[in-house]
Amino acid sequence: MKTDKLSIEFLKPESCNFSFNDNGFLVMTLSNEPIGRVKLIRTYPYTLTDEYICVHNLDDKEIGIIRDLKQLDESSCECAKKELENRYYCPTVTSIKSVKERMGHFYFQTIVDGKEKNFTVRDITRNMRFASGDTLLIFDMDGNRYVIPEFEKTEPKSKRLLEPYLY
Repeated sequence: MKTDKLSIEFLKPESCNFSFNDNGFLVMTLSNEPIGRVKLIRTYPYTLTDEYICVHNLDDKEIGIIRDLKQLDESSCECAKKELENRYYCPTVTSIKSVKERMGHFYFQTIVDGKEKNFTVRDITRNMRFASGDTLLIFDMDGNRYVIPEFEKTEPKSKRLLEPYLY
């Protein structure tokens, strides 16, 4: 009889080494054994961005979890952080200029990281939600994520445009 057990393998930071190969992909060596290309996944993507990082191979098999990237050697830590920044790129929306609805799609005109940015959201009630506390996440129809940190402190016009879709 087969039983599935939950087991968590925490990796020893001193045995983990991350670097980029010649093609720019993240690779791992574990206890001096080459693992090859790996994916890093944040288990708490909005609250503990550098802690409890899950390492998977390209077949999505879990290799283990790193408790804290700061425990890695400087070079490995830098590579892991760079990879996570690329994977979890999430620009900050500083202002909402307009939200217009046409045939079930919502067209946002915004200021993102200081520049004008337009994007479209489908099914707004599912693609706009609070992540942790007061942080609002917006997912566009291309799969991009946008964040509004401290929504309660957002300028009144932006809040007024978004509030009808939040509750």
